[in-house]
Amino acid sequence: MAFRSRQPLFGKQSRRPSLSFVFLVTLLIGSTNAAPKENEAESWRRNQLKDIAQKIEKSDSDDERLEYGARQTWLQRWKPGQMPLAPTDSPIESELVEEPLLEQLKKPNGVSAEVWQQMISSQTDLLAMDTVDDRKENLRIVIRLAGQLEKRLSDQLPSNLQQLPTPTAWVLAYTRYRLGRALAYRELPSVRERWPISNPMRYEEQLSAAYERLIAQTNEVRPEFILLEDRMLRRAGKKGRALELLEANRRSIEPKWYLKKRRDMLQELGWEPPYKEAAKLYTEAGYSTDP
Repeated sequence: MAFRSRQPLFGKQSRRPSLSFVFLVTLLIGSTNAAPKENEAESWRRNQLKDIAQKIEKSDSDDERLEYGARQTWLQRWKPGQMPLAPTDSPIESELVEEPLLEQLKKPNGVSAEVWQQMISSQTDLLAMDTVDDRKENLRIVIRLAGQLEKRLSDQLPSNLQQLPTPTAWVLAYTRYRLGRALAYRELPSVRERWPISNPMRYEEQLSAAYERLIAQTNEVRPEFILLEDRMLRRAGKKGRALELLEANRRSIEPKWYLKKRRDMLQELGWEPPYKEAAKLYTEAGYSTDP
């Protein structure tokens, strides 16, 4: 008797793999591909830490040791593939002093009504020009308006009202911050194309003076103005310290700016593996890829 092969009860047996099988294989391939990348990044991290340790040992100055120490601390904390996102509760608005509006303050004694109104108008114009979307385009105007308002406040306000934590002193501090930030923006490639820095020495004097006036007034690095402090450290080549300052104040910074500045600083340091991870997180957060 001949035996016939058993046929499936419900039509022909499919030779195509099931969707669940395909999904499982895809996951396995993805995890297999990810592992070598993380292993390579970890190997890079260990080598970088060895190199930094040698530089610290050979450093001749405290300033160099501080810089390399900051780089070492950041790399010791970083785990490839586990870089954190921006804190979900940042910024800590309750711990930050908002920029007061002069129009909402009472005119101080000793300041004429005419001068007070000029200050109010100057601040209103400055805030209208110095916005996230329009700051680069309005940079010349922002620098001029911030400079004018700073001079009016410095010349016309009584000295006790220029001392923190008085509201008028905070207006002065924010004005100095806006001036310093606008001057620092002049170094951006997209800005320099339209408005080249024709006198670098003069520019350096203006930026340094604006920054020093702010620090002299606040007597410390305030979280409200941390991004300008970070910029000055980066300009001085202290990129590791700038990165650690950013991390220490990450809950005081809007998520977009924290993610962007972290990405940019890692690129400036030449740290390719963490830079790529930071750039990926910045893009995945839904922000523009523009520098």
